[in-house]
Amino acid sequence: MTAVGRLVASVTVLAAALALPAVAGAKPLPQTPLRTNPPPVNEESPSAAPHYFAWVQNSRSHPRLYNLYAQHDGRTRYRVNPRGTQAGLGTGIDGTTLVYTQTHRAKSSVMMFDLQTKHRFPPPAGVNTPALEDEPTISGDWLLFHRLEQGSSPGEQVILRNVHTGETRTIASVRGRVAQLEAGQVNGDWAVFTKTVNGTRFNVWLYQISTKTLTLVPNPRDKVHSAAAVNPFGTVYFEESGSRCGSNATVEVYPIGGPMITAGTLRPGIDMFHPFVFEHGSTDSFLFAKLHCAGGATDVFESNFA
Repeated sequence: MTAVGRLVASVTVLAAALALPAVAGAKPLPQTPLRTNPPPVNEESPSAAPHYFAWVQNSRSHPRLYNLYAQHDGRTRYRVNPRGTQAGLGTGIDGTTLVYTQTHRAKSSVMMFDLQTKHRFPPPAGVNTPALEDEPTISGDWLLFHRLEQGSSPGEQVILRNVHTGETRTIASVRGRVAQLEAGQVNGDWAVFTKTVNGTRFNVWLYQISTKTLTLVPNPRDKVHSAAAVNPFGTVYFEESGSRCGSNATVEVYPIGGPMITAGTLRPGIDMFHPFVFEHGSTDSFLFAKLHCAGGATDVFESNFA
């Protein structure tokens, strides 16, 4: 677990009693459960493409072990990561290419998987290093992922890598034990990520690949902005919340140039992480893992936006 995901995990024990009232006037977020097994089974890190759906899940018999599963047109699921490994945070699908985090002992790496042939393969050389790599998504030629360097003064980067040309861009970088980054999603010409340099103020940033420009998503209420995803037109979806898990959590939508729109609220004591936007027709399907702050159970849900 990395970046904002680590922050969420560290505050789950605060429970719903610490949550504040919902945003005045906002309606509950319309949402449909996609995976909702009772605890201790948890589902998280969803992604989708036409005919395919992938997610990370543990099991009742092994609640501490997480594996990645995929389905084709809702048929029987199958496991993606090989035996002896686990799946970490983050998945992404573009066409029939799935990217995910594979963990072995204490090492996290980015892996790729062909959903048609069921062939597993590593990304191009230079993506995985002795550091920890995770939170991958892919769109066209571009792979987005997070890297965590360990040591007395750890550093983190959010990196874009062109899997065909080898071009590598570090679009965000922090250093120190309180600074954190979270890779969001790459989609078309756009990528998003979450950044904090002091561990208290969290903002979402939008990066345009073609122009190499960064834009701060406005945060006029000085809330925690996190869990970002983006559609191919640069519209950003993210969570706005208080500083404690499940406090005043809303899903916000920010098209290029604004205005920011509140799509809906989450119940007190509920948070979310690692969303993924899957566009089909004129609809954006916003997939996300919902976290129950009391107990830490997670389930995967979907909200659709025309």
